[in-house]
Amino acid sequence: MNLEDFKKIFERAKRIRGRLEIKDGVGTNWSYTFENNESHEYVINGVKPPEEIQDDIESIFVWLWSLKDYVKKYSMKKGRPQNWLEEKINSDLSLCLCADIANSLKHGGLDRKTRTGKKPKLGPVTYSFGKDAMESLVFYAFKVETNIKNPEKVNLKMDVFDESGLIIGDAFGLIDYGINAWEAIMYEAAQNA
Repeated sequence: MNLEDFKKIFERAKRIRGRLEIKDGVGTNWSYTFENNESHEYVINGVKPPEEIQDDIESIFVWLWSLKDYVKKYSMKKGRPQNWLEEKINSDLSLCLCADIANSLKHGGLDRKTRTGKKPKLGPVTYSFGKDAMESLVFYAFKVETNIKNPEKVNLKMDVFDESGLIIGDAFGLIDYGINAWEAIMYEAAQNA
């Protein structure tokens, strides 16, 4: 394990994060049935589908957490105690949330004790945008269609929930935090112990 190995994995996570900034795509649609059994379809054209966004978010969490093994080997090679990295991670709630999310994704849930005690879960991808992002908004009898002309002005969000359904974070914020935190930890590990 050397610094170059870490950089390759780290750069992969950063490339995936960069893909989240590309918001244009084929669009998405869904239906909703009201209490009176009337179904309505909702369409947003010109944005990346939520499944693609979710794929990238889940991949980033797993790849970011994969850095732990690299940093652990590297830090021990540099003379750090074996538990140095675990102590750094466990003292940082945001990194612990990243760890719990990644482990849940990798293992189909969290069976063991979590680092946070919160059993975090990713919520659905949501879109928000103003009129400056839209080309048109068309209402039909049972359909609403939004056409996006400026996808870069669309805001994406994915909440992170605890096991009781309370919002405990934002996936995009945790990813950005995780990238910065791993970079700082690796820099610290590179310093002689």
